[in-house]
Amino acid sequence: MSAEEAERLVRQMADAVPVEAIDPGPKGSDFGDEQERRVVALSKLRAALEAEELMAEAAGRNTAAAAAETVWLGASLADLSTVTGRSRQAARKRWPELGGIYRRRKWLGDHVEDITYMAGLLSSRADDLVPGRGHGTFMKLIRQLREGLRRSEEDFAQEARESADPAARWRSLDDLVNVTMREIIETAGKPATPEADFALHGARGVLGYYDHATAESPES
Repeated sequence: MSAEEAERLVRQMADAVPVEAIDPGPKGSDFGDEQERRVVALSKLRAALEAEELMAEAAGRNTAAAAAETVWLGASLADLSTVTGRSRQAARKRWPELGGIYRRRKWLGDHVEDITYMAGLLSSRADDLVPGRGHGTFMKLIRQLREGLRRSEEDFAQEARESADPAARWRSLDDLVNVTMREIIETAGKPATPEADFALHGARGVLGYYDHATAESPES
């Protein structure tokens, strides 16, 4: 988009903003209908300011989403600095959530097979982990686990198709660990078999490792 196209878009937004300015009253130097023209100009200024604010907010959200996308795809803050021309500290200050995304993505990238293995083991022993209460809720979580596991196996297969949202697989894998597995561990009943106990213990180990690796360090 050229600068002229951007300016035209801003003008269109300003024209669409219904605002009215308060008439400050006549001036001694007014000529003809200048007072009315001045009120119209003030209204246009107010509309332009509102359009500017809306555009700035939208652009900021879009930029933040683009920055998060690059980090989910493995970029570091140093990589971002080569694009922004600013320091890593500046990127961290502007987008404080990127540190957490970076830590999660880094850990997930090193443990895809571990996660899918333990999720599969937990799924296979679900019937031996059903709690005395909340059976329906627990089995709903198991269905979510199986769906997340199926999706992850497809997303990370060697022949996986290109996606319109290339970072979606990492966010889905993060949800599989940080949301679904966590809730299953918290709601599971007492294991009915040694195999179920092993599956639950292993899942707790994976989640504990995730929490430790993704926690914000005091100096960050």
